[in-house]
Amino acid sequence: MTRLRSAALLLLLFALVLPAQAQKKLTLQDIHASRTFSGSFFEGGRWAQDGPVVIYVERDGEATHLMSYNLETDTRTRLLDGSLLAAADVNRTIAIEDYAYSADGGKVLLYTDSEPVWRLNTKGYYYLFDVEAKTLKPLADRGKGFQMFAKLSPDGRRAAFVRNRDLFTVDLATMQETALTTNGSDGGIINGTTDWVYEEEFGLRDGWAWSPDSRHIAFVQLDESNTRDFAMADLRGLYPELSRFRYPKAGEANSEIRVGVADVVSGAVRFFDTNTWNAGGDEHEYIPLLGWTPAMNGGAQVWMFRLNRDQNNLDVLYGDPQTMQVRTVLNERSDTWLDVETGFSDLDVGALTYLRDGQHFIWVSEKSGNRHLYLYKNDGTLVRQLTSGNWDVTNFLGADEKAGVIYFVSTQESPIERHLYRQRVSLGDKAGRASQPEKVTTEPGWHNINLSRDRRYYISSHSTITQPTVVSLHRVDGKLVKVLEANDALKKTLAEYRLPAPEFTQVPGADGTMLSTMVIKPSTFDASRQYPVLMYVYGGPGSQTVRNAWGGSRHLWHQYLAEELVVVVVSVDNRGTGGRGTAFRTATYKNLGKLEAADQIAAAQHLAREPWVDGSRIGIWGWSYGGFLTLNSLLMGDGPQTFTVGMSVAPVTDWKQYDTIYTERFLRTPQENPDGYRVGSPQTYADRLAPSQKLFIAHGDLDDNVHLQNTTQMVDRLQAAGKRFDLMIYPGKNHSIGGRATRLHLFGTMTDYVRNHLVGEETR
Repeated sequence: MTRLRSAALLLLLFALVLPAQAQKKLTLQDIHASRTFSGSFFEGGRWAQDGPVVIYVERDGEATHLMSYNLETDTRTRLLDGSLLAAADVNRTIAIEDYAYSADGGKVLLYTDSEPVWRLNTKGYYYLFDVEAKTLKPLADRGKGFQMFAKLSPDGRRAAFVRNRDLFTVDLATMQETALTTNGSDGGIINGTTDWVYEEEFGLRDGWAWSPDSRHIAFVQLDESNTRDFAMADLRGLYPELSRFRYPKAGEANSEIRVGVADVVSGAVRFFDTNTWNAGGDEHEYIPLLGWTPAMNGGAQVWMFRLNRDQNNLDVLYGDPQTMQVRTVLNERSDTWLDVETGFSDLDVGALTYLRDGQHFIWVSEKSGNRHLYLYKNDGTLVRQLTSGNWDVTNFLGADEKAGVIYFVSTQESPIERHLYRQRVSLGDKAGRASQPEKVTTEPGWHNINLSRDRRYYISSHSTITQPTVVSLHRVDGKLVKVLEANDALKKTLAEYRLPAPEFTQVPGADGTMLSTMVIKPSTFDASRQYPVLMYVYGGPGSQTVRNAWGGSRHLWHQYLAEELVVVVVSVDNRGTGGRGTAFRTATYKNLGKLEAADQIAAAQHLAREPWVDGSRIGIWGWSYGGFLTLNSLLMGDGPQTFTVGMSVAPVTDWKQYDTIYTERFLRTPQENPDGYRVGSPQTYADRLAPSQKLFIAHGDLDDNVHLQNTTQMVDRLQAAGKRFDLMIYPGKNHSIGGRATRLHLFGTMTDYVRNHLVGEETR
């Protein structure tokens, strides 16, 4: 009997151990230099006008076809055969990279052979395809240069584009090209597009728009002649190769900007007086967005956002293209700053959306202390607030005006999640019965929502911290129609690896505020042992690293460290990050780097009091803003007594070295706030690096965003103070330090740094 029990116990133990033994271990090669965890993506294209139909580009060998895909019936129809796209001017078939149909569907404007300007491939060549005749014509002569942001006029009779910083139109009946502006030049005037800093910080690349009647074009004109060049040197050849571009640093001169209107028939160009062009002083500085209103009394007008230099006073202007008169229809003010750009904060949508009734617009505002939606008449008269509560709207998706329902994404469920909500509201001048928001998405996690044009369907890209993105089609009431991309192959791959499950919790910051926290412990975690801790930080205004969303390769690397090096990896969203209302997000105003570092230090000290943490072995790392906070957390206050190791990648080390729009939004200018710049600069504290601390800095030498100059100056300060540290430069690499071999080298180096200086011999 005893032998039987022993045999049964052995079999049970074998059964329990075998799966663990069969599981694979993560490797740096798998994470950073292969497609092992790349997953699958649903290439959905753009919504058609009606129904669950998208139009997308299909690649078939060397040909690219334009396809219509009914997501519900799984029916695909070829709209444009790519084999017909033989371009005589280049003696080959062109590939479709982007497209736009004319209003009558008879012509298609095709974009091809694109190249990047800075972040995106915004310069290339355009061709016009006649659907009935099946003929292809170049929109313009390639020999004259790249074309940018070409668009068909609403009446389909013309197209226009930007080339060499000037605006051109093409009469599609004759293919005759006409220059609307002729003064564009490098280092001088820019028409219809923008400079580096407008693109980077306002997301404004395409700087022109057709009027609804096709008679006029509204466009931004910039003059960058008073801004200064920034030079970068590629040192990989026999002699340095220099590249120069205009980069206005904090406190320095910006490009002048104004908005013009071109009459495409007469060719006349006139400019609105927005008090932003060579105005002198800082009362009005930026025009970050523009467009056309619906038809109003006297026709459509040009709407423009105008910001002061401090970016806390926003005017919505209307410009009349007939009289060229400008009036202010809405003004928004803040004691800190106003967000109008998207992509780097927790705001995923622009502030202004005109309704289809032609009488109203919906405005996104934080004047209540949270970001909410407001209904206005087109003349700027407030009708009513539409949403309210101690949560933020992060994306307004649109309105079903007939049903009186709005759709939006918000943080109502949790700051670390995003969900779709719908709410019945009155969208007319007469007040109706208010209702509470109804949560449409039900699965916990992060939902990116793409609502169809007819407001009947949406595509959800949903993930959690343990589940990669699943893409599915739903009706607007949330009912699942079908899964479009389950990512089953990646899920199966992940199941083959031993991956520790993250935990969401909270820790107190320096002022006692509870901060969202994510903890990754080794799968062999034993609460009776003590572990080294590596903290991961970004921490910039409106950002979040603690999210119930799939984290990709960086999250997998953190799991790798937990398993391979037996460390606990922790990320804390300090004050100043997003998802928790205006006061929390703006707490760091005029003091970047101070409160955030204090919170990271306080969080580390709180962790050090946990019985399972070795308080003598706590490290911190981050990239970009996170690299900046890594240095400050290491050096400021109790940092030298708190952190053993710091790894800082592409850090800002003095905000005077960063661009005007981003930096001054949060700090104002160095002239106004010299103490804020000095106190927040890691260079100020270089002499506080303790002998017991290990510091690693990495930077790409062609980083056009956070220049290598930042690291060079930090290195100079550290050397002057007699401090020892480690440095890695990546030649030819920009801010992302991209490329599989390069990423493998960087993360391999940082892994070794954690192993050698944080983990130590005794725990290997």
